[in-house]
Amino acid sequence: MKMLKLNRLQLALVGLVALLVSVVLFQHFRNAEIEEAAQPENGFLFEVELEETEEEEPPAVRTIIVDVKGAVHAPGIYQLDEESRVYDVIERAGGFREEAAEQQLNLAERVYDEMMIYVPAEGETEELPGRHGAADAGKIAINQADARELEQLPGIGPAKAEAIITYREEQGRFSDVEQLLDVPGIGVKTLEQLREHISVK
Repeated sequence: MKMLKLNRLQLALVGLVALLVSVVLFQHFRNAEIEEAAQPENGFLFEVELEETEEEEPPAVRTIIVDVKGAVHAPGIYQLDEESRVYDVIERAGGFREEAAEQQLNLAERVYDEMMIYVPAEGETEELPGRHGAADAGKIAINQADARELEQLPGIGPAKAEAIITYREEQGRFSDVEQLLDVPGIGVKTLEQLREHISVK
């Protein structure tokens, strides 16, 4: 009788141990599945956050070199960012001298690399080689003009303006107005309409 009770007790203990082991193993595998299921989602979130961080990086600012001569307080070579205007260059050069004929310059014009800005004095009429001043007054510089300015030209709509800018970015500055014929959408007829309205500086 005692042996029977002892066997039953042992069986009960073995069953209890087996149950505990089963519970522990079940919990372990369940946690492992949960972690595995969560990993792809976390990885996706990390990837998205990384992409967003990369997109927030500010674009690099390109610098240009400009030569300022004439009636300014500090003529010389100046380095500026590519979004600068003639006004910004004059400011860097110390401003106009008293005798400067500033009305001959377009102070709102965007400057470009290797540009030479000559500020004439009042009464000065002699044209200097490469001088930036009255010679091209009222014309649009196709090497600096943005899309809005280009669209003011006859025969140039949004598509052609974008084509000019794309060509300029890929091939470099225009050295001659005839190069406009290489721009998709611009033919001889359009070029003839443009000649008296544009300049290549």
